[in-house]
Amino acid sequence: MRDATMPDGAASTPSVPYGRRMLRRRLPLLAGSILALALLGPFGTFREMGFMLRLGYWGGLIATGWSMFELVVLVARRVLPNLERTWPLMLAAAFLTVGVLQTLVVALLENQLRGQDFLTPAGLAELFGHVLVITTLVSALPVWLELREQGIVGHLPPAPPESSIDGGPPLPRPAPFLDRIPSRLGRDLLALEMEDHYVRVHTALGSDLILMRMRDAVAELAGIDGRQVHRSYWVAASAVTAVERKPDGKLSLRLTNGLLVPVSRTHAPSVRAAGWTEKAVS
Repeated sequence: MRDATMPDGAASTPSVPYGRRMLRRRLPLLAGSILALALLGPFGTFREMGFMLRLGYWGGLIATGWSMFELVVLVARRVLPNLERTWPLMLAAAFLTVGVLQTLVVALLENQLRGQDFLTPAGLAELFGHVLVITTLVSALPVWLELREQGIVGHLPPAPPESSIDGGPPLPRPAPFLDRIPSRLGRDLLALEMEDHYVRVHTALGSDLILMRMRDAVAELAGIDGRQVHRSYWVAASAVTAVERKPDGKLSLRLTNGLLVPVSRTHAPSVRAAGWTEKAVS
């Protein structure tokens, strides 16, 4: 859901990209992992527990561990700048933190269910190794898919500037942000819209989410004719078809794809200076 503290009372339909991703990708993978662990019964659980107990045992541990992982990643995203460069540090911190906490959970659970005392330095060290193995196996695929979907891994770095034909100064390189846009959406960028820790890219062919901060995205759009018109929106000049004025004087921009973008009072002067308000005002 979009930040509830957006200025100027901009009204828009809240979206829940996290919920959609959970239903579409993560929950099936986690459910499959839980079922596989219940069937295989590693670390002696097959021998000492029935299937339903194993299902509850592994289901509870996986759900607890994944909840911890999501919480740590959420905190790391707020603390660490420029996720494209710092995501290995974020994941390492998440794995280690979850590993330590989950080790304590498993130690207490083993003591209650199977009477095993792992609350010793040697026992905790042994459990920690087991927990890291299971955590890596369960989370590796969904984490990689998430990073790949958001363009953090699996994409080529921007090409260096090309020299001009006559040997003059290098030709200007297209805005780096354009390389992040999924190829299926083309390069006809209309607008950016902030959604939580993501930026929603709007092009003439559709929209998608990219994991990065709005200010970093705007910085990578230097050289493109457009501007930030709101804390949560950046708009390309060519995408504006009309300007609408509310009774209270606030402006909104109507884009070529039908999207209505609010203009905050802070950014209204720059919008007027750019001449955008000279387009049809209704």
